Amino acid sequence: MNNLQNCITFGANSYTIMSSLSQISVTPSNIQSMVPSGASVGIGDDFFISRLSDMPQYNHLQYPFRIDCYLAAYCVEGSMDCTVNLTRYHLTSGTLLLITPGNIATITRPEQQVGRQRFTIICASADFISSVGIDPTKFLVEVIEVLRDPCMHLSADEADLLRKYVDLLLDIARAQPHFTRECIGGLISSVFYQFAGFLAASKKKEDLESPLRTTRQRQMLEQFMKLAITDHAREHLVGYYADKLCVTPKYLSKIIKECSGRSVPDWLNELLILDAKNMLRHSNMTIKEISAQLNFPSQSFFFRFFKNHTGMTPTQYRAE
Repeated sequence: MNNLQNCITFGANSYTIMSSLSQISVTPSNIQSMVPSGASVGIGDDFFISRLSDMPQYNHLQYPFRIDCYLAAYCVEGSMDCTVNLTRYHLTSGTLLLITPGNIATITRPEQQVGRQRFTIICASADFISSVGIDPTKFLVEVIEVLRDPCMHLSADEADLLRKYVDLLLDIARAQPHFTRECIGGLISSVFYQFAGFLAASKKKEDLESPLRTTRQRQMLEQFMKLAITDHAREHLVGYYADKLCVTPKYLSKIIKECSGRSVPDWLNELLILDAKNMLRHSNMTIKEISAQLNFPSQSFFFRFFKNHTGMTPTQYRAE
């Protein structure tokens, strides 16, 4: 039980912002160092759960940071603004936000914030999820839906079930019995499948309006997103992804546009910009090294690309 870090804290001043945001990715232990208040329990870099009573330090999270874990944030009271892969979302009471590994997020305070905020956060590393026997292939459609829209509104019954899970997770972690990690792993597995069930039920009601009209289109979007997330840094051309999926570039572009509302180049460019911003903000890499890391033909080409998409040069963004 040496890896069990039971850090139950209360009060808005009972936290410290560590250097985690200077790193390229955010893990459960990084997130644990950022939370401002509430009851929190973590198990090393495997798992973290917290009930937050306030989130005052938005300035520490307003710049892009990569999520290197599975993260669920449920808004119990109040509101919060965030972006996930450059798409803005406004979370209000009853909203569940789900973020998968590899996505880049920012968190900002709503302009008109009234009253206090209460959130429940659950996060687990990909290795931990794999070790407890969760099979993501059983809910790939739901994963794609999360990529398209990471927010959903829970019903009263769903919210109550989530609350019970959280109560039990906190109780088990605090008690520190033998096999704590294994007990939490079993519950986390149940929570993940429950979230997939919430999504399946929610999306079933929207089937008639869903842009994902056929199983083939769902598969195409799913396969493209997997490729784009893993290969965008080295492969920038539509033809590469079309060849991998055994379709023409024109057909792939048409399907991805219909299913996601964005073209293949839009997705690739946004992923590249997100990576570039993340490295500029949170790493010590030189601009030349970042350009090479993202497979641009030259540093000057990277400069032009970045300025065309952001309105500023990489140097200006880093100094901002």
